[in-house]
Amino acid sequence: MDQDLHTLLSSVRDDAPPPRLSVDDITAAGRHLARRRRVALLSSISGGTAATIAAVAAAVVLVAGPSAPLTAAGDRNPLASPSAIPVATAFADTAPFVTNYRGYTAGDYLVSDPDLVTQAYQQSSIDIGFSVPDGAEPSATAPGAGAGDAPSSPSRAADLLRGGILVVYRPGAFDPRDFEKSGEKVLVHSAVGLLSYAGGPTEPTVSQSDLLKLQKVQPAVPTLAWQYTDDAWAAIYWSSWETVPDRDTLLAIAEGLAPAAVRQFPVGFVPGPLPRGYQLLSVSYGTDVSPGSRVRSAVRLTPKPPALPLFAPYDFNNLPVLTLSMGRPDPNPTKPGHLDCPDSSSCTRVADDGSTYVKADLSGVKPASNVQISQITLAMKPENPDILSAWPSALKTFP
Repeated sequence: MDQDLHTLLSSVRDDAPPPRLSVDDITAAGRHLARRRRVALLSSISGGTAATIAAVAAAVVLVAGPSAPLTAAGDRNPLASPSAIPVATAFADTAPFVTNYRGYTAGDYLVSDPDLVTQAYQQSSIDIGFSVPDGAEPSATAPGAGAGDAPSSPSRAADLLRGGILVVYRPGAFDPRDFEKSGEKVLVHSAVGLLSYAGGPTEPTVSQSDLLKLQKVQPAVPTLAWQYTDDAWAAIYWSSWETVPDRDTLLAIAEGLAPAAVRQFPVGFVPGPLPRGYQLLSVSYGTDVSPGSRVRSAVRLTPKPPALPLFAPYDFNNLPVLTLSMGRPDPNPTKPGHLDCPDSSSCTRVADDGSTYVKADLSGVKPASNVQISQITLAMKPENPDILSAWPSALKTFP
């Protein structure tokens, strides 16, 4: 059933009664719609070109595209100066690792509840494949996610086609200068946004010839930044050219961002003693560490936090981090209850009953006497991975 976008977004903002549509319903409908879209896309590409594009697309995260609009902008008029436009101030200025918005829908796109928080921003996954059956109401969160400090399960529905990420920066944490260089001014609610087609937080890694072939058949990949409240910016970074929305849909995704009650972000384990000088950098439900469902909770600590303001989200691969994680082990683990350390920078321990595992990894940091990975892993105490409402908050666990 065609449903007015304003009504959909309002129902999410106003904390409507519990939805009649579960994540299972969302996922089933999503699989169907995603299959239709993939078939339509692939059928439009000839055989030889399709093989080339598939190989190239696997290597591309965000691809630089031409600065041309995706579709007509309708009546959206860019304004002369961002500073001339008053912006809403309803968002609470929260401390790091605390969230102040919730997930929502925009057409076929589903924006999850924040699934990663850092010192500088909150982040949500954007997926496509969300379709609402006639008479049903959309739900952007998982079953059982209440109004308390922690949801009962991660909010991202499984098996949807990945689109991009929404990054909501804290006040003063983001500098939009890269967008100002080449961005086109667009209107997002009552504020000026900057729409760019120059890629995103990462650069293409394919050869120039392959990049040119890819650009011939793909749409431009957009990034969009806008000031959602005083001195605070949000941005949408796309990660798959197969799911790029048209211009108006991208703006609708941005306009769906709305304030919500603040919530403490939870962590699925309690650590033991940690190395001196390491500070909390990020907390997540683990999809940023592993794309599958094995990791349930992950924390990164760093001896050297990046300076603010940021110009893009953190590139964790290029930061010195100690990553602690908890999740479900592979079926029939070989060494339950035993510590497994293949080298001096990684250790894993599976619980005696084989139900959970904890892991510690060093990246970009040389092992030292004050960072004993084996001892850190042995001291970690996992929570029940299926009852997030019982997990402690990150701020209390890592003061």
